[in-house]
Amino acid sequence: MARATDERRSFMHIRALMAQTSEGLIATGPAGEVRVFNETAQQLLGKSRDEVVGKPYHALGEPKLEAAIERIMRPRARRDPQRVRLTREDRTLTATVAPYMCGDDRAAVVTIRDDTALEGYRKQAEAILASTGDGLIVFDPDEVVTYINPAACDFIGVKPKSVLGKRKSLWDLLDMVAEEGFDPAYDGSQVREVRLEKPAHRILDVRTDPVLDESGGYLGFVATLHDVTAEREVSQMKNEFVSTVSHELRTPLTSIKGYIDLILEGEAGEINDIQREFLSIVKENSDRLVELINDMLDISRIESGRIHLKVQPLDLADMAAGAADTFAAVSEQSGHRIVLKIPPDLPRVAGDRDRVGQVLLNFVSNAIKYSPEGGVVTIRAKLEDDMVVMSISDQGIGIEKADQKKLFTKFYRVDSSLTREIGGTGLGLSICKSIIELLGGRVGVRSTPGKGSTFWFSLPVARKDLVRTPALEGAGVGGRVLVVDRNPEVANLVETYLVRQGYEVEKAYSSSEALVKARELKPRVITLDVMLDDGDGFELLQTLKDDPETADIPVLVLSIVCDEGRSCRMGAAGYLEKPIEKSRLLTIVNDLVGSVASPVVLVVDDDRSIVSLLTATLKTKGFSVIAAYDGAEAMAAVRKRKPDAMLLDLQMPVMDGYQVIEAIKTDDELRDIPIVIMTAYQIDRSRTDILGMADTKVDKPFAPEELLNRVEALLASEPKEGV
Repeated sequence: MARATDERRSFMHIRALMAQTSEGLIATGPAGEVRVFNETAQQLLGKSRDEVVGKPYHALGEPKLEAAIERIMRPRARRDPQRVRLTREDRTLTATVAPYMCGDDRAAVVTIRDDTALEGYRKQAEAILASTGDGLIVFDPDEVVTYINPAACDFIGVKPKSVLGKRKSLWDLLDMVAEEGFDPAYDGSQVREVRLEKPAHRILDVRTDPVLDESGGYLGFVATLHDVTAEREVSQMKNEFVSTVSHELRTPLTSIKGYIDLILEGEAGEINDIQREFLSIVKENSDRLVELINDMLDISRIESGRIHLKVQPLDLADMAAGAADTFAAVSEQSGHRIVLKIPPDLPRVAGDRDRVGQVLLNFVSNAIKYSPEGGVVTIRAKLEDDMVVMSISDQGIGIEKADQKKLFTKFYRVDSSLTREIGGTGLGLSICKSIIELLGGRVGVRSTPGKGSTFWFSLPVARKDLVRTPALEGAGVGGRVLVVDRNPEVANLVETYLVRQGYEVEKAYSSSEALVKARELKPRVITLDVMLDDGDGFELLQTLKDDPETADIPVLVLSIVCDEGRSCRMGAAGYLEKPIEKSRLLTIVNDLVGSVASPVVLVVDDDRSIVSLLTATLKTKGFSVIAAYDGAEAMAAVRKRKPDAMLLDLQMPVMDGYQVIEAIKTDDELRDIPIVIMTAYQIDRSRTDILGMADTKVDKPFAPEELLNRVEALLASEPKEGV
């Protein structure tokens, strides 16, 4: 009796809870009869308990709900809950139908929730999302599309019903209309640029962001598609405009600058002091115009990703000394002093020599410009973790805090009487920042107004497996050079430079004429402008390299078009941009002519002064030289170009002379290279077998002439083909 009373009380408690809950509750028995129908269910469905309880579930009068109950109660039906949307004129209901076991039989339990307010919020949110110009696609954790707005449908050319509720990877959706496939890897927030060609040409920034609940649980992600077509096209038009204008300016500037230099050098006859003064002003301003154009082109290249970087190990101490030498005359004239404070054991960094040199020269130049007369410019370097930091300090006017934050942005210049007097585009520091960041480093400035500034940059320490490939320096022994350029004035200018150096010059103004003369004359070097009237100069370059008659003729590309990478890939031996720098042109041509006309000697020594001395001596005697500063560089040089002889030090870092000898003399293709050993140390007796592979030995200190005699004797006894 007491137990029955307790059960009735418990049931009354359950009934009270069921009556107070905000959700409608319905339960059926195994036969489908309605056993539970609480007060909230009555209100939501508009049915009384008398109409429903004890009767089959069809009495609910809700076909969608009844169909779901029928499916759930099937003996082998899935046990996953099913959701049903019940729509009324004034409200929206969501019913969830789930199975439960009543003894050995299946029955169904239903919860009904009034989502009218939530549906209102959803429609309001969807209206807002539908009105945005960005495409939005919402995915659940299984990558099922739960929402897509009209903008996204328009971008990728789909209809909502074709993707909603379906498992569609974002990258699958985009692959259907994109130029190329996508990596489906997803690891949180990320942004990628996507180019679509269907249903229309578009460039989209696609951003994906995870959606998390309050506890950090993953609920899916949202993809935002932002149309940047107009921005990219405007940017491309700007870059093309800058390139076109700059290129069109570079052609006449080549002639202006070149012929002014020739007049100042007395090529057109003697000039008086007033003429020299006036022409010097013209030269100074033409040089300044070239610098401004180069800055604009550098920005254009960086922004369009066309900058060509040749990363190799760099000795910043050596580069700092070179920068000090470059500005020696300027600093002496202005009363400045350049001081180097660089540790001798500074490791080499990974970088592009020309570009890092550009940054270093820019910082030193600014330090001199903005320092008072008699000021000191200090170049320092130090190792910080795996980075080398180089700083250039001056004693100039200093920079305010507010200006320091903007210094490295494009076109920004500190507004002061001094900066207005000096002039400039405000692009130099921005270019420096871009170059260093592309190389994996950083730039910055520290400054106190009135007490000077320190500009610094950092570069990563070079990996041990990163090896510099030494360049060949030719003696320049004369011969015929074919100059190919559509502009007769520029062709005549290049001819004048080369003839004064002792070369015989032939000219061609078209691709067809150049090809005929190259095959007929077999010049030692061809200088090639890739902008030709009767065809693409790159096509001519390819033809020359594919033809056995001309394939071995070195081609130096001289162009207003920035495409060094393409030139090198197609087999060009060198690349030089217009306006042409005479000294650089002659150096490259001399090296190229020397490479085909003179015996090549590889000089390998970690003592740079010895390498410089031997290089100069050998070149004066008509040899071409490759200078290497350790064994690894020597092997890189040999793999690129087999030398006719080698001068080799034994004690070197990275890879010593013994290892080089062993590598050379045990290689069937290299073993005939004569090796002259140069050493100041006692021979390692345990390695005499390796030493015996060398051809001769000279003890340090030695007279350069003695070494030269040894080389000439070796080459005379072992003549090389084509020498």
